[in-house]
Parts: sequence; C-alpha cells; structure tokens
Amino acid sequence: MSSTQFLELVVSLTVQVSIVIIATHWLGRLVESERVQSRLWTVCYGILLSLILVSVLLPHPRFLNPWNQLSTNHASTLLSIEMQMGRFLFWIWLGGTVLSLMVFLFRAWQVNRFLKSCQPVEISKYISTEALDELSQKFKLSGKQQVRFLTTTRLSSPFCSQLHYPYIIIPEYLLDFEPQKFNFIIRHELEHLQTGHPLQLFLQRLVEVIFWFHPMVWWASQQSALCREFACDEAAIQTPQEIAQYLRTLLTIIEYGATQPDETHTPLAFGRGQSMIASRARRLTQIAQNHKTDHRISLSGGLASVSLVLATLLAAFIWLPVDVLASPRANWSPWPTWSADALHDFGVSVHDFETYNGRMELHELLQQNSTRHNVLPDVTR
Repeated sequence: MSSTQFLELVVSLTVQVSIVIIATHWLGRLVESERVQSRLWTVCYGILLSLILVSVLLPHPRFLNPWNQLSTNHASTLLSIEMQMGRFLFWIWLGGTVLSLMVFLFRAWQVNRFLKSCQPVEISKYISTEALDELSQKFKLSGKQQVRFLTTTRLSSPFCSQLHYPYIIIPEYLLDFEPQKFNFIIRHELEHLQTGHPLQLFLQRLVEVIFWFHPMVWWASQQSALCREFACDEAAIQTPQEIAQYLRTLLTIIEYGATQPDETHTPLAFGRGQSMIASRARRLTQIAQNHKTDHRISLSGGLASVSLVLATLLAAFIWLPVDVLASPRANWSPWPTWSADALHDFGVSVHDFETYNGRMELHELLQQNSTRHNVLPDVTR
C-alpha cells in the first residue's frame, strides 16, 4: 500500500465509521428495550472491525474521479502533498495505535493481577434463600461456567469481569449491607455478564485502539456505556417501588468511593463517572414516574440488527476518491493480489493491476525523482 492509498483508506474509513455509528444510535432509539439497544452496540463494534478488513482486502467502486481534468503540473504538486500527508498520517496513526494498545494491555494485566489478590466469598451467606433461588432461575449460577464471587478490601465499587471465567467482585464493606441492597448489586452485575457486556467492552476497546483519532468513536463509547448501565439498572429493580431504595444504594457506594482509593479502572464498575450516575438517576426517576418514550416506529432487536448490517453495506460503498494516482479507466479500486488470483482460478476476470496510462507515467516519474533524492518513499513498501 502506498502513502496515497493509505491516505485514501483513512479518509474513506473515517466517513464509513461515522455513518455506522449514527445509524446505530438512530436504530437504538427505535427499540424499546435498553438490553436490546446494548446488544445493538455490540453488533456495531463487530461491524466496525469488519469494515477494516473489507476496506483492506476487497476492492471498492469509484463513482467519481475528480482528478481527470487536473493538469499534469497541478496533479504532480497535489501528488507530492498527498504522499507527504499519507506518510505523516501513517506514522502518527501507528504511534497512537501502539500507545493505545499498550494502555489496553496494561489495564487488562492490572485487572487480572487484581483478581488474583481477591478472596472467594460464599454468596449464600449474605442473601436469602428465596432471593438466591430467584437469581439461580434467571441467571447461570451453577455449572462449568458458573459465576465466581470474590471480595476484597481494596475496592470501593463492585464490578464484573470475564477473562476466562465470569467474576463478580464485591467490596468487603458491602457484605454488611441489607439483603435487599445486596440483591440490587448482584442483579446489576449479573445482568452485565448475561448480556455479554465484557465481550462488548473488549470489542469497544479494539475499535478505540484502531480509531483513537476519531471523535465519533469516543462518543459511541460514551453512549454504549450509558446504555449498558441503563440496561443493568432496569434489570436490578423489579418494581418501581424499589427505585428509591436502589438510588440510596447507589448513593451509599458513591459516598464511600469518594473517601477511598480505588485500585481498579474498569468501566463496568457499579458506580463510576459523575455524569453517568446523574443520567442513571434521572432515568430511574422517569421510570418511577412512569414516563416512557413513545416510539412511532418500534423495531425488534433482530430487525434493528439486520437494518444496521444493510446500512453498513451501503456505507461500505462510500469510497472517497482521494488518491490522485487512481486509474481514471477503472471504476473499481485494484483487487488485492490474493483475491484476484483466487477469482482468476474460478474463471472470473478482474483488474488486479493498473493499466499503463498518463497517470502511471506521472507516478513513475515521481518515483524516479523520489529514488534519486530519497525524499518521497512509500510508507509501507
């Protein structure tokens, strides 16, 4: 991949990612369940990662070629600028990605090390038999992949994790809570695990590592995090009458956390982020007042996911013609060699190389000058 192709790839992917995130947010507003909306964000993150593979491995249609009317001198100047920009962006992107990946791996290592320092706790000692039976029926509390409960004094807010096994980590001071408040916390964390939020968070982190420069990705992270907490709050309360008690539980944990250091940095903590807690409190108040949003159009989770996939397929066709060296005679970007060879084996003729033309001659001239002066090398060759 040349520096100009990399520039075109980044610009096109940035637009495609923005469209997919906007579509996810809009479709999420059409589903009534926060749990379904949360799963829709999981689909979104999977799609965003797939878009990278599609962009790199498959050709894209070029509906426009704005450089046809450009004079050779102007094209040469623009090409030089693009090649320098592409090379500069590549190194900036690579540096940010490596740094983000290191932070991601370091935090995962911190959580894993923290889990090893926790002590197992027998939850049946702190919860009533009726409540335990109810949770066992709703959530998977037994079997090979059963949820493991841990406790520690080095934590101010409970959280869940799922590296090899699903864990719920409870601060030791919460073991003295009233049974009802304790039930709220367990239900909340179990909903995180049952809805697959650790997986969603893992996909979200991968997207953040690759698209660390994209503001829409960070906005999507905030929206999906809020959606996760909304879904778990709704699962924790069974009646509107429990909301006041649930809010007092949340407030108690926040007050304790304000005076104690927290050694973990996990987004799945029960009470984390002042703005997020304020949003959760407002939503719970609306639920208590029986204020529900009216949807003129209501979608099921399956229909919303299918709609998101279709919207992504349309977005994948948006390929901005930034590369000055793109062949003006081909309506598609060049096929990668491996896929072109595979299609040739099945008798399908595709353009796996650029036809020699004036643009290519210009490219070769610039490459010769680049070699001579050693100032314009490609970024990845």
